[in-house]
Amino acid sequence: MTDLDVTQRLNDRAAILDVVASYATAMDSKDWKGLGSLFTGDALWEYATGGEALRGPEAVVERIRATLEPLALTQHLYGNHVVVVDGDEATHTCYVQAQHVRDDGAKYLGAGRYADRLRRTEAGWRFSHRVLTSMWNEGDPSVVAGPARA
Repeated sequence: MTDLDVTQRLNDRAAILDVVASYATAMDSKDWKGLGSLFTGDALWEYATGGEALRGPEAVVERIRATLEPLALTQHLYGNHVVVVDGDEATHTCYVQAQHVRDDGAKYLGAGRYADRLRRTEAGWRFSHRVLTSMWNEGDPSVVAGPARA
């Protein structure tokens, strides 16, 4: 592997991690346009635990928005990232802990795992397939009684 190959792989990994962090930031700041921009036009988003699948950025954004928009705040934290790049395709996995807080102070903490496929586009790396699997939770589940546990 040449120095250029190593540099490209490191640049790709950094760009992919930026997309992942941008996803969390967009949800927590309720930047729905920014959230939608992180997906390919044909992207598939799945909530594995709920048996749900959505196709396309608009459907993904509307589903997540329906759950998060009413909340006072959310905080999504990611860790244990594994990125594998193969040309213009990549996979990424990580753990997530997401705190959801209602105006009345009620809280719901959910933890899980994301398994992603990304594709290099003219706009940069974008999610082409994102799967969320819930692992555990605590708190008041009515806080996220909406459609998705983003």
